[in-house]
Amino acid sequence: MRVIVLTSTFRRHNFLINRLAAELDVVGVWQEEKSFQPASYARTADDAAVIARHFSGRDAAEASYFAGHERTLLPRGSVCRRITAATINDSAEVARMEACRPDVVAVFGTGLLREPILHAFDGQFINLHLGLSPYYRGAGTNFWPLVNRRPEYVGATIHYLDAGIDTGPIIAHRRPCIECLDGPHDIGNKAIAAAAETVIGAIRAHVEGRVRARPQTQKGRLYQRKDFSADALRDLHQNFATGMISEYLDHQSERDSRLALVTLPTEA
Repeated sequence: MRVIVLTSTFRRHNFLINRLAAELDVVGVWQEEKSFQPASYARTADDAAVIARHFSGRDAAEASYFAGHERTLLPRGSVCRRITAATINDSAEVARMEACRPDVVAVFGTGLLREPILHAFDGQFINLHLGLSPYYRGAGTNFWPLVNRRPEYVGATIHYLDAGIDTGPIIAHRRPCIECLDGPHDIGNKAIAAAAETVIGAIRAHVEGRVRARPQTQKGRLYQRKDFSADALRDLHQNFATGMISEYLDHQSERDSRLALVTLPTEA
């Protein structure tokens, strides 16, 4: 099967590219630069310090969890495109993607995909959404469960892409193994590492015709970039400081049982 990957430029995105390339025939990669600038949400000097400290911690944690993925490791002859924010929908880029003749288009961490790309690859998109849909959709969907003191809702959703925001039929969910000493970046990176393996399985199941995707009938919570703030970061870190993870682990079975999750179909 021929796969192209549409993603972004951080180490976590390189990690996914490299995992897919190690298992599948990745013939092209498009890496779109992120447009989110968290420092712009600071209203005071203290806000700026809180935001800088959090995202510095995130970058350090990614460097640890995804060591060896500073760059992409692709087969000779693969198309490699690094593009500016909001250009992944440009017709010239779509034409380059079409020239790769993909069977599957794997998506992780790009901006919203629109026409003409949606039409060009209708039915071929498999999206890795960091967050458990339909419970959490939009932006920061593994951030807001921790702000809301609900770590059981951290995870990933592998789903078919449609024109909505994380609303396509679900192929599978994947959640991290949360441990008592985990911080927010540990949990987030564990979710990414686990989800990468599920994406590989989902792509294979799709090509083999084994997927029985579940339509999303609930709306859940939709978060947008404008919802982010330094105060939300303060709440997140306060939750960890006041025992949120222990509180969850003490009642893990009961709390996890409230989730209606989709599992990857087994091989025939």
